[in-house]
Amino acid sequence: MSPTTPLQRQNNRRAPTRRTNTRTRYQIAAPLVAPRAFPVVGVLTQVPRVKWFALLLITVLTALLVLFFNTDWFYVYDVEVSGMRSLTRKEVEKASGIVGWNIFFIEPSQVQTYVATLPEVKAVEVGTALPNRVTIHIVERLPEVIWIRGNENYWVADDGMIMLARAPRPELVVIRDLDFRAMVIGKRAPLDAFAAQRALRQVWRDAPRAFDWSRARGLAFTDERGWKIYLGDASEMAGKLARYRALVATLIAQNKRVNFIDLGKGDPFYQ
Repeated sequence: MSPTTPLQRQNNRRAPTRRTNTRTRYQIAAPLVAPRAFPVVGVLTQVPRVKWFALLLITVLTALLVLFFNTDWFYVYDVEVSGMRSLTRKEVEKASGIVGWNIFFIEPSQVQTYVATLPEVKAVEVGTALPNRVTIHIVERLPEVIWIRGNENYWVADDGMIMLARAPRPELVVIRDLDFRAMVIGKRAPLDAFAAQRALRQVWRDAPRAFDWSRARGLAFTDERGWKIYLGDASEMAGKLARYRALVATLIAQNKRVNFIDLGKGDPFYQ
């Protein structure tokens, strides 16, 4: 056997290399150390990403449900109301029925229906905004007539809607019902009486503002001489007014004493 050369000895010393030894140690140590020291790590690394995402989603949804239902952030306790004339905010809030409700369960169209049940409300708009804002804008009916039935006073709008008389309104036309017909707030008043007084005011701008009404005689008023004037219904109001003025001039010229003039049907009749 020939003696070993320096080159051959050098090659023998480099084998095995440090890289090989290092890789071998890692392969041996990994299964021995990791599972025993951290057993959960191996289990978690085997969970699919889809399940991780589902778990995260469930956690987020649970947190949102707790936030929605167990905090006051999304519950309505104060309603912004605008457009009121005679109504109060408390009346509108009560009619809306949403105070204390979670905003996610509030349907604006349904709230509009509830608020529109108030006789004073002609139109209504409802809006919502997060976290708990609700706005209600109303357009009220304007009273045109004060309807008097015995000791009861009502406001009646231009469409005949009967409303609660809330305050003195001396500028309004007054109609006293001599038939004592039932008046129900939220229902319609007899439109024939309103048609008659409107027809009169269209042809006589300075017409009286206080009238009586009955089915038998229709619309009636007392003039400045104390004469009772019966006008009947709304038909031919311009002709009735012309006949009234002509007859009054004749009666005054003749110095007649008159209790009433009936212009309701046919030729004028006085007594």
